Amino acid sequence: MMASTVCETIEAQVGLPVRAIPLSMCRIMRPYLLDRAGIPTSGAAILFTAPYVLSSDIANEQRNVSLYAVSEDYHLYVRELGDALLPFLTDRFPNHRFALFSDHSPIAEVDAAARAGLGVVGMNHLLITPTWGSYVFIAEIVTDMPFEQVTEMSACDIPSTPPLCERCGKCTRACPAQSAPNGICLSALTQKKGVLSESERAALRSHPLVWGCDICQTVCPHNQFVKDTPVAFFRKNRRITIDPTTLNEMSDDEFSRRAYAWRGRSVITRNLDMKYSYPKGELP
Repeated sequence: MMASTVCETIEAQVGLPVRAIPLSMCRIMRPYLLDRAGIPTSGAAILFTAPYVLSSDIANEQRNVSLYAVSEDYHLYVRELGDALLPFLTDRFPNHRFALFSDHSPIAEVDAAARAGLGVVGMNHLLITPTWGSYVFIAEIVTDMPFEQVTEMSACDIPSTPPLCERCGKCTRACPAQSAPNGICLSALTQKKGVLSESERAALRSHPLVWGCDICQTVCPHNQFVKDTPVAFFRKNRRITIDPTTLNEMSDDEFSRRAYAWRGRSVITRNLDMKYSYPKGELP
């Protein structure tokens, strides 16, 4: 039996839960992306989450990169998916336009995904899903097709504000930014370009990771019994640990496929130097 709606068609192709929301109900953050794709706000956003974690990695003491950076860069997953899915949809629905986005999106993704029914918004501003907690990436296909045609449902049940978590506060209390210089997020600090101040270097060296930070996620009650990702892309070509030797041995092509590549080699090299090149208690 052929799928009867666009949502069902996409769900069958990606193998993950799919939900939709009218674009007119979304917070439009980058309208130029819709204009570039030729898609009006009378269309719809069809969202899904891609889980990326293996539960065994969460407590692995050898890991020194954020959980999302263990596999190859998820933007590559989205690109590969789009290369197959968009032509399929265009062929299936030739009178309509489709565009795939993730991260750099025309809409506020977390807000839209929660309101569409994929999860709730945590106090750390992450989407929390029932099966994979907050260890997910959000992606969406936007189309000029009206919501009612995409889903064969009415938009009247979509809430005007996103559902929230229980607000237990564990994530905010555990966040290192409370004691970090200028309250800066340590994940952001690992990605900061240029010369770091002495206090920033001290904060980075006290942090267990050389890229990213997972603390607000690992303490979340919703993330204690998550299932492993079923997505093959995130189960292969994984690096739990990176050190100066492995970084130097990585080809430019291999390096370009990692999440930390977007800041260039100099940033991750600096972070590694502060972990590996200096005795404990000293700063470069």
